[in-house]
Amino acid sequence: MFLAAALLAVVSLANAQAPADAPYGVKSGVITMSMDMMGNEMITETYFDNYGLKTAQVSEGGFMGGEGKTRTITDKDGAQIRINDEAKTATKMPAFGGMGGFGGGRAQINWNKLTDEVKKENNIKEVGKETIAGKECTKYTMTVDMMGNQSEQTVWIYKGIQLKNEMTSDFGTFGSTCKKFEEKDVPASMFEVPAGVKVEEMDMSQFGGFGGF
Repeated sequence: MFLAAALLAVVSLANAQAPADAPYGVKSGVITMSMDMMGNEMITETYFDNYGLKTAQVSEGGFMGGEGKTRTITDKDGAQIRINDEAKTATKMPAFGGMGGFGGGRAQINWNKLTDEVKKENNIKEVGKETIAGKECTKYTMTVDMMGNQSEQTVWIYKGIQLKNEMTSDFGTFGSTCKKFEEKDVPASMFEVPAGVKVEEMDMSQFGGFGGF
């Protein structure tokens, strides 16, 4: 009976398939990224489930350091909710266009299902292979529109997941690199606003002209 149960579990796992629009080729896990923010290291942990359709970013340090540790989830409309679990606060931010890959939400390009049309639109070129955090990645270059300015970006992709990125612009070169990649189960609570915490709308007027992102 135990053998039959074990075989059933193996068969069920083998038959599990990712949703058609899933951006990742891995079901769930944690990606730890490091980014240099004006001389300060910013560590971001991205928790994901359902092949990347659920994501939550936990950040501490860098320009966000004054807020302590925050957790950012993305709702069904693409808007981001930044949660401070310790302070029991949550702030909803509108979906920002053109910021995929560096923001808290899912990247706009589905690297797991890269089509010729998407490659042409973004001037994406495959330029080799490289190992990042123990995973063999495909290296791509592309052109990114950042607030009307064209910038060159290089990304390292493992099963649809960015494990490294570098962007060159008029302000210099910056990016982030994966320090650790773990394939493991993630609790559902990581992608939810805690019970009893009220979600406040962000006042975009304080950002002046940037409110139109």
